[in-house]
Amino acid sequence: MCVNDGQGLSIDPDRHEDIAAYTLLAGFDLLEKWGTGSPACSQEFFNELEGYWSWLPGALRGRASFEVDGVDRLVTGYVNNKRKSPTWFFVERGQAAPSEFNVDKLASQRTLYVHLDEFPDPPAHPDKLTPAFVEAVLARFSPQQMDLWGSLVGPSKNGPKQVTLLVSCPRHAGGRSLVGFVFGANKGVIDQRVAVAPITVHRHTASYMRERGGASLDLMGKHVAVLGCGAVGSVVADALAAAGVGKLTLVDHEDFSEDNVFRHVLEPMYIGIPKPIGLQFQFQRKYPGIQVTSVNTTAQTWLKSADLAKLDGIVLAFGAPSVERSFSRALKDKKHQFPVVFTWLEALDLGGHSILMWTRGDGCLDCIYRDDEGMPMLYPRTTFLEPNQHVTRNLTGCGSTFVPYGALQSRRTGLMAAEHLLSSWGREPMPSYRYWVGDGSVAADAGLKTTHWWTVANQVTQIDASSRVFGRPCKRCRGAA
Repeated sequence: MCVNDGQGLSIDPDRHEDIAAYTLLAGFDLLEKWGTGSPACSQEFFNELEGYWSWLPGALRGRASFEVDGVDRLVTGYVNNKRKSPTWFFVERGQAAPSEFNVDKLASQRTLYVHLDEFPDPPAHPDKLTPAFVEAVLARFSPQQMDLWGSLVGPSKNGPKQVTLLVSCPRHAGGRSLVGFVFGANKGVIDQRVAVAPITVHRHTASYMRERGGASLDLMGKHVAVLGCGAVGSVVADALAAAGVGKLTLVDHEDFSEDNVFRHVLEPMYIGIPKPIGLQFQFQRKYPGIQVTSVNTTAQTWLKSADLAKLDGIVLAFGAPSVERSFSRALKDKKHQFPVVFTWLEALDLGGHSILMWTRGDGCLDCIYRDDEGMPMLYPRTTFLEPNQHVTRNLTGCGSTFVPYGALQSRRTGLMAAEHLLSSWGREPMPSYRYWVGDGSVAADAGLKTTHWWTVANQVTQIDASSRVFGRPCKRCRGAA
């Protein structure tokens, strides 16, 4: 019996008697409730059917990539008998198996999936499944399910055959339980001479893995474009995918190079491949159900033909102020309202920034390029680094010029920008500013000078910081002179 799932349970290992007493009393309470025979007890048992099934004698492992949706149908099964215990794989008929199944060299066979509103009581441990139990399941089949059963166990030219049946049933707590068993069939009927083995089925469907893994199912329909897929942009894209965003358009004109490896989410195997294409391959293997469109061109070229009506948000991670400001102006006052996030890093360990604006209404990137009187400036009022300081480096000449910062800094900034965009959906469309402030010791050692804003930023709330950025006149978004 399981009397506590252990999640969040705190045990003092010195209190032996209390631990034993708690366990025994909880077990007794569970048995007492079960002994009443109330419907609630049966409901609780079938809520945990999959867990009980895995402990039946001789239970085999199985993995399924088809949706457990209650629609009766034949699916395709594969079995790997090369392991100590056979492993089963189940996929939708006519569809390719997930790469992690590795079924290319395995023979396929028909498998039937049905849904039953009522599932017979399985044998009590340690009793095994028997052909009689399969008959009890079969007795609950509808005429339509019996037609599918005939297709499954019909006469075989090769005589007796192995048959696999998967059954789902409703859980009172919500969702469906899924269990399976493999048995023998001969001349269209269950072979009483062949042992029945239970199969514990682990689900590899996008909906199940997303919900179980913490990704939001509500974000499946969201479509975000990430412009700039470098160290920060790749982290943004990866974080959005992990959060559950179902559609990504990734835009970057550069190839992944050896210079990027330690600051990028891509593996070295993608060196020489365009960044968005490498990310597309990686995300589609890593995040089930995601749709990724890779665009290996400049963001300016992409914008000329982009259908902005199909987007729910854009993130720009160029680290190039002039280009970002031009995009801010191009995206302002569009017909379709959606959030736009601009994100960038300061040099070394000074910090990172994220500006959120909307395509309609007050607030834009140009707002931060104005002084206290609202006059235009060439550098943002949010900068942590004093202007006109040389911070770029190169190792092999101008072809490898870069601004120095580390992987942790780029990841922290990318996560912040992704969270900034995610937090904008479902809220009033208001511009906002987020940032993180670094230690600055590396910058100090390099002799770099910081602004007063870097000194006080940690003492200012995000709300006050947003007011500092967007509370002054701006001719780009408020019509000020």
